Amino acid sequence: MARRLRAWPLVAFVTAGLVLTACSSSSSSSSSGSGSKPKGTANVAYAASLEFLNEKVFGPAFHTAKGFGYSGRAGESGALEAEIAAKAIAPNVFQAVGGDNITPLFPKFTKWYVQYAGTQIAVAYNPSSKYAPQFQAIASGKKPICDLFPIMEKKGFLLGRTDPNTDPQGRSFIYMIELAQTYCHLPSSTVTKILGSPLNSSSSTQVFAETSLLAHLQAGQLDASSTYLSEARQMHLRYILLPPAINLGDPSMATQYHNASITITGNVTKHGSPLAYVMTIIGAPTSAGTAFIAYVLSPAGRALYQREGYNLLTPTVTGASSAVPAAVKAEMGG
Repeated sequence: MARRLRAWPLVAFVTAGLVLTACSSSSSSSSSGSGSKPKGTANVAYAASLEFLNEKVFGPAFHTAKGFGYSGRAGESGALEAEIAAKAIAPNVFQAVGGDNITPLFPKFTKWYVQYAGTQIAVAYNPSSKYAPQFQAIASGKKPICDLFPIMEKKGFLLGRTDPNTDPQGRSFIYMIELAQTYCHLPSSTVTKILGSPLNSSSSTQVFAETSLLAHLQAGQLDASSTYLSEARQMHLRYILLPPAINLGDPSMATQYHNASITITGNVTKHGSPLAYVMTIIGAPTSAGTAFIAYVLSPAGRALYQREGYNLLTPTVTGASSAVPAAVKAEMGG
């Protein structure tokens, strides 16, 4: 699907004396001389669900702690992967949901990634929706979670989600409904009735860009939307917590999650799996990019993730561990 390429960067954080640049090559400078301030900028392309964390919390904290500049670009993980592969953008660091958005970049752009944090799917809702009393009853446990899905089938119900072809959240929301169909013993037509279109449709009126989905909900244009639990908490949304059997947040239930699937553009079949954030360095490591990843994995960085509602996972490298910079390995205890 053709997509308009957006100018880099979307958001930037900088202090006097630090110059933000678009290409990784221009941020590869390092400190010169003992006691000099770090030079360069960590240009980070990241899954849009990290936008609040990166722009409001982590970017400023990283700059304060390490002295490097920070520049962020939010987008759907799959779309960012395609833009990197096409050389339309050249970030130092790429943070995605799911390693399957990084492995297509092997070995030309990177040879490894590290898994480090997790989240889960939730359903956010508009407190002004006519369905809000029912949502509140489900969220509080006064009504069973399985009452949620017939509500979403109702004619005129305004549901928001993201494109399953390019965004892991879009796929995960569909996996969740598929799993709920079995978990709640719902009719076999439940998934298609809720989605109102083919599973892999990118033109459905329900589909919004990940960067704007929750803004539509907050503006009162939707009754409910998909969200990650971490996002819902950070943005102080009303939300419905889902059971582990369907929320894709429990690593011990990976086999069960795998039963959900969707075939996306290119006739590629994807399966449900525990939701995990992964990251890597794109191209030659830079001082700023390496420092950013090392800070994510540091005790201070992990504390920020935990505070903002993410589940901490044991950092695990996939791919060529020999290509992982020493500073990153040091934060992993290796």
